[in-house]
Amino acid sequence: MITLMQKLIAELSPDESHQMLRMRRTLMATGSGLVLTAIVIVAMALGMVEMPVTGFIFLYGLVWLVNLTFPLMISYDINLLFKDPSLTIPQLIWHTLSNTISIYLVPELHSVFLMHYLLVVLFGAFRMQRKGFLIVGAVIMSCYCLAMTALHLTGRYSFDPERELLGMVFFLFMLIGVSIIGTEISSLRWALKRRNSELNTVMQQAQEQAITDDLTGLYNRRHLMDILRRQQALAARGDYHFSLCFVDLDHFKQINDNYGHKTGDEVLQTFADLARNSVREVDFVARLGGEEFVLVLVRTELSGAQHVAERLRISMSKARLDVLGPDSQVTASIGVSQYKAKEKIEETMHRADIAVYAAKNRGRNQVVTEDDLTSLIISSLHDDADLYTESDAR
Repeated sequence: MITLMQKLIAELSPDESHQMLRMRRTLMATGSGLVLTAIVIVAMALGMVEMPVTGFIFLYGLVWLVNLTFPLMISYDINLLFKDPSLTIPQLIWHTLSNTISIYLVPELHSVFLMHYLLVVLFGAFRMQRKGFLIVGAVIMSCYCLAMTALHLTGRYSFDPERELLGMVFFLFMLIGVSIIGTEISSLRWALKRRNSELNTVMQQAQEQAITDDLTGLYNRRHLMDILRRQQALAARGDYHFSLCFVDLDHFKQINDNYGHKTGDEVLQTFADLARNSVREVDFVARLGGEEFVLVLVRTELSGAQHVAERLRISMSKARLDVLGPDSQVTASIGVSQYKAKEKIEETMHRADIAVYAAKNRGRNQVVTEDDLTSLIISSLHDDADLYTESDAR
């Protein structure tokens, strides 16, 4: 049962799992109150409670009205309005008060109810810190002293003051001891929580470093291949398509040679920012290496990808690059392809790569799609045929 609960909590969002945990602890405290009420009911059946039945029902009706308020607040997320969503101190103080009522009604069993006080303090180990334990401990001692004083003044229970004082001192030491242990447990929990948070942060950073390019912050080649495999799997299910844009910055080697690698890095970062701003949140941008980049445009056909690529090309050609001088311009050649059903992802990448080289051969600073490649091949064949005809004429 516990394993099943842990699995259910693991499948929830963080907020939902925290609420589930708060509800479980609150129900544990409510169950403790139920046992307490059952003891008082049995005592009343044995004639140990000097109270009319109607008065008893009314009193414990109010007690349980408050008892059930806490789980209801968690059920409707009202507890999230408070600084401590677990409502730890309010719950512990209330259960202390209800336990004090039980001592007053059944003084013969006050030693049993004293142990329940200690149980209340232990519940504080889930959330409370030292200040909270001091508050709850002070409330417990005050309530216990108040109950015993009221019993003595009303004559409902006779006891030896010296023995009771000795017992009270012993209970005080027990309460202090349990509070110290609870504080240590709570401190360990908070320390563990803090370390887990730090570990999660480090793991997230490590994961980010494993999938991103250090210079541009874009995804790296390895993660790009993972993305493409996932896109391919989605396409295999049907009614899903995606396109690739391969980008190569023109004459980038000359920038490195003439201005240095630091300037080249700034150019790459500028392009990375432009590429990020040119796509939607659902799309992906990666750096293959050097001056080569890839855009993965999900649910985008070839014509739509061509439009995105053209917009990016224009943005790059108009970008201000002060590091290269006021009149400088860096352009990009872009090849576009669309994934076809059941083909290998390498084939889609190959067509986009060929399209990039076609854009380079046509003069750079342009977009070439895989459909353009067919017309380019036909045009090339016509040119070869014309040359052959001219040769024969000679």
